[in-house]
Amino acid sequence: MAAFKDLFIDKKEIKLIDNHRVLYAIIAFICYVITEMGRFIYRPYIYSNNISDYGLADTIGNLGGIIVQIFFMAAVFNSKDKKRWNLIAFLCAGYILYELAQEYLPKGVCDIKDIIATLIGGIIAVFIFLIIKKVLPGKRILFKL
Repeated sequence: MAAFKDLFIDKKEIKLIDNHRVLYAIIAFICYVITEMGRFIYRPYIYSNNISDYGLADTIGNLGGIIVQIFFMAAVFNSKDKKRWNLIAFLCAGYILYELAQEYLPKGVCDIKDIIATLIGGIIAVFIFLIIKKVLPGKRILFKL
């Protein structure tokens, strides 16, 4: 179990509150709000008006959900780069395996569009991390536990 934990967590980093960690939490919250607005406002509007949006309304939960999950876990663990990439890969793989397992779950439907949306959301999260690294290259410690 210790080896598994070491894939994602740095013992020193998890005890720091820094500008990156705060930014990850803010991004997770904003993406959560956008995803939920998509699920409860955008999706019903698209369905009720019979608009073709190329499956965005169907997959908004996976697309936004993976971004929320990645940034939430990045804020919780506050890992360094290599471990953050492990986290992104693990979460995307988990979402995809869950989608594939739905074929065998009661009332579950495996949808290739959800798998694609998960991959696109993971790629979006990677680009956001790269932008953050470029704009804020160093972490500034705000609080130490």
